[in-house]
Formats: sequence, C-alpha cells, structure tokens
Amino acid sequence: MAGKLDVHTHALPDFFHKPLLALGRDATGVPMIEWSMEDTKKMNAQLNVGISILSLSAPGPDVLPDKEGARSLARQYNEWAADITKANPAHFGFFAAVPSLHDYEGSLAEIRYALDVLKADGVCLFTSYDSQYLGTRAFEPVWKELNDRAAVVFIHPTMAKDSHLVSTMLQPPSFDFAHETGRTAAHLILTGIKRKYADTKIILSHGGGTLPILSERLAISESHRFLNTLEEGGPKTYEAILEDTKSFYFDLALAGTDNVLDMLLKWAPKGHVLYGSDYPYADAEAVFNTAKLAEYDMPDGVREEYYVGNGMALFPRFNKKS
Repeated sequence: MAGKLDVHTHALPDFFHKPLLALGRDATGVPMIEWSMEDTKKMNAQLNVGISILSLSAPGPDVLPDKEGARSLARQYNEWAADITKANPAHFGFFAAVPSLHDYEGSLAEIRYALDVLKADGVCLFTSYDSQYLGTRAFEPVWKELNDRAAVVFIHPTMAKDSHLVSTMLQPPSFDFAHETGRTAAHLILTGIKRKYADTKIILSHGGGTLPILSERLAISESHRFLNTLEEGGPKTYEAILEDTKSFYFDLALAGTDNVLDMLLKWAPKGHVLYGSDYPYADAEAVFNTAKLAEYDMPDGVREEYYVGNGMALFPRFNKKS
C-alpha cells in the first residue's frame, strides 16, 4: 500500500515564535513547539506517511491584534509553506493561512494570492474568530469565494475568546477542541451556510469532534422543538439537517481508537474519512493513534481508502507525481 496522505500536519516556522512569545505560550495553553523538516520527515517515515498537507495550528495570524500585522504574517507563512511545497511537490502541500475573517478584505486577498499564485492545496480556517463561529453572516463573502473555487477548507479548532479552563489539569486540546469543532459545524449547518456553499469541501479535524455523536440530537431538536430558531436558508427538516452533518469530511487525527472508529466509520459517507496525524503537537499521540488505527479490523481495501484513496480524490494533483 502507498504511504498515507496526512491532511492534518502542522508546521510552525521560526518567525511565528515571536508573536507567540508575547503570549508566553500558544492560544491552546500548551507550550510552543519546535518544528523542523528533518523531524517531520523522520516521523513520516515512522508513520508511513507519503504526503503531508501542512497547516498552522491555533493561533493563526490574527495572534497579532493589528490588521496589517495579521495580513503580513499570513502572507509570510504562506510563502514559506509554498517554498516547502515547491521543493518537495510529490510529498508536501499546504493549507493557506488567512488573517481574521473579520478582516474579510484581507482574507479574500490572501485566499486569491495563495490559491492563484502560490498554488495552495486549500485554505485553513479556525472554528471561531473573536467567539463568532464560521456560519456568521459577516464571513459570507469568504465562503462565497471559497465556494466559487470549489476549494478544500480545513477547519482546525481554537478556543472561543471567552473560554476559561475548568482545571489547569485539563488543557483545551484534550476536551474543549472537540466541542468547538462540533459547535462551528452545527453553526454552519443551521445558518444555511453549509448548504448554500456546498461546493466547498470542508474537512473537520479530529473525527469531526462532537458532531457525529450529537448529529441525531441536533437534527431532532432543531427540526422539532426549536424550528423557529433556524435562520432563513437553513435546513428545516430532520432529514435535511442530518444530511448536512454528513456532508463534511472527517480526519482521523487523535480519533483512531476503537470507540471512535466504531461510530465514525459506520456513520460517515463513503469517501469522507481521511488520515491525519496532528504531528508535531501530538507526536507520541500520533504514533499511538496510528498504531490503534492499524489494529482496527477492516478490509485492506477500505483501510487504503482511509489512508490514501479518499485524500487523493480531494487532492488529485498528487496522482500526477511520481
């Protein structure tokens, strides 16, 4: 079987450390990482990953509070990631970074530059911007642009601005990130953005967070008791809401254990499950998760779809590389 196609690999350049140092840590509450191409290649060999799509983890370029600073940081990151891809086109791609979606003009300009000039493989968005989830109407120009291009959109969780830790022992990536992914997915569905801009191919991190397990509850509740809360253009029936929950793609980063796979692989539509490692933020966890995934009982042909085939369908340019 060919090496895996990893849609969830992070890359943090040295120049991103300076704004993070102002925080003392990254926005997730965990220490900053040191990233290197050499270590990434070593881990890829260990995990049998043949292709990595690089992206930023939280926080994004809007870690800089001023508009021009965030725009500049996004551009710097994208050109850096594009250089990696150009040097290793058969083995690396990248999701473009954008400034805050509240700066929709800056985001649109960066999307166009990244996709048209730098040939990015897609765009990375975070689950919320200043506590506003991705179905927010002010963000609609960005979704229209992405939809017009039938772009791949990788959604990575971040913390809501008003979040606080339940305990210092429970860091956000361990628990809260899954909720944030579920929340923004539900918001995209109920506002009608997901259905209106259906040509975008949206990847949800970490098995879709809480969305798969709460999809039936969401569909039942919103189509019956709370029908009047649905926005114009949103799905109005149980069947339509459930259909929209399954219209996303789901990566298996930190989601390769039996209890998750038992549900997700039966629930998600064919072609919608992708391999992800979450390296280097989850280095030991990536090894453990991949080992558990390898142990999970499934036909070899199905396994290859999750590891490689489904990703190749989203990123056909890699089929042309030797």
